[in-house]
Amino acid sequence: MLATGLCLWGKPWHVDEPFFLAIARQILRDPLHPLSFSFNWYGWSEPMSAINNTPPLLAYLLAAALRFSGGGEFWTRALFFPFDLASAWGLLALASRFLKKPLWPTVIVLAGPAWALNLHHVMAERVMAGFALPALWLAVVAADEDDARAFWGSAALAALALLSKYNALFVLPPAVIYARSRGASWRRLALWSAAALSGFVLAQAWSWAAGGAAFSAAWGATSASARMPWAAPTHRLRALLAFTGGLGLPCALWGGALRPSRRAALASAAACAALFGPWFDLAAAVRPVDRLMGFLFAFAACAGLWALARAPRGRGWTLWASWAAAVAVLQLAYWAVVARFVVFLLPALTFGLWERLEAEAPERLERLGRAGFAAALALAAALGAADWAYAAAQRDIAVRAAESARARGGRLWFYGHWGLQEYLLAAGGRQLDMDRGGWDEARSGDTVLVSAVNTNRIPAGRPRLANTVTLSAGSLSPVRLLGDRKDEAGFYSSGMGFLPWSFSTAPVDTFTIVELL
Repeated sequence: MLATGLCLWGKPWHVDEPFFLAIARQILRDPLHPLSFSFNWYGWSEPMSAINNTPPLLAYLLAAALRFSGGGEFWTRALFFPFDLASAWGLLALASRFLKKPLWPTVIVLAGPAWALNLHHVMAERVMAGFALPALWLAVVAADEDDARAFWGSAALAALALLSKYNALFVLPPAVIYARSRGASWRRLALWSAAALSGFVLAQAWSWAAGGAAFSAAWGATSASARMPWAAPTHRLRALLAFTGGLGLPCALWGGALRPSRRAALASAAACAALFGPWFDLAAAVRPVDRLMGFLFAFAACAGLWALARAPRGRGWTLWASWAAAVAVLQLAYWAVVARFVVFLLPALTFGLWERLEAEAPERLERLGRAGFAAALALAAALGAADWAYAAAQRDIAVRAAESARARGGRLWFYGHWGLQEYLLAAGGRQLDMDRGGWDEARSGDTVLVSAVNTNRIPAGRPRLANTVTLSAGSLSPVRLLGDRKDEAGFYSSGMGFLPWSFSTAPVDTFTIVELL
């Protein structure tokens, strides 16, 4: 965890981090009114209280981190390392209760790209993991040993996880189902669930007091996404299977090592071939390599899930199966399939397959463990290099565009968000706002920066006389996490594609500096 963090904490601010940074800075200015400001995140300025869809814990922790770090990327992220330790310890403690050799599957999860790239950002999932995974471990201890301290400790940590992110609801089904399988009474389970859900109630109370409606905003975002083309059930299912198989490659290796029946393999292959056929495409043209990768990733996920489903129905299976099912159901109901939530499905799948390998192929454990770790680490390194190149490109172009605008004596404008928004605002740029006319805000002599790999684009509307300069940012890594709509890479949102990553040597982003005449 520390080694991965040292490699990634210094990455420029990325994806949704600027959204949370904005709230944290407001807290430093006025801690009693954390949402009392306007913010342009979707293409127009609106009250943060109307668009914040996340409980408060991350924002206050991030404000404290900014106070100590001075705002730099490395030290701000490094201050969240205790949550990394807590989540890693929670995984190892869970694995140790059911597995004879728990270290290999635990480090494989931690070294994989889903964990390495998502859980080093200062975003809510990182804090949530630090509470949710120890909460699940304590729930198992309480069920196995009738330990009152573990019972209440688990409920308290689950409540804190829900104060971090509503997705922490995934903890409740496996905790309740496992405890029930161990003989816990319905009264005891109801008491634990009520205590755990107090975090949700507190989050709603905070949001109401701050003038917002976090859960309503989250539900609204999910409802709005349901009307998007990429919310089609077939696209979501494609993405869930492809993300699971493409980010959990060791599970694919182990699923194959457990030798599923020929009938199961043929049925899975036929279903995946149908799912990734051209009749379910959303893009005008899907590259053959992306279609093939989607099929292979989905088939790999099916192999792992089938192997887990066929495992003996022991104590461990009850926990792993209910855990994986809870995440999968919530992910399919979420606004999009995203690697930062699929990451919580992978431990259950990994531990469940390893438990079966311990029972059926103990002589191959060491070899399979080494192979799985090497595959996870190599993929994380390749994806991490491409992701860093993309994040750095957003920061570097902000400096260059600001210099161009200053040389011309006009204003610098842009649209889009993520790290690009953070660095352009810091460089003195201003966001185009659809409520103020979009591109019509920019005047002769101004400069507008356009990014090809970003979201919430604002069309120009009418022809404008301009000089344009196009710049591309590349990466030596032959994989991409975010596509420019020419491929299906969509690591941070299946709205950009059904693959978690794709093979490509295209630029990680292409920028156009538009100098209006």
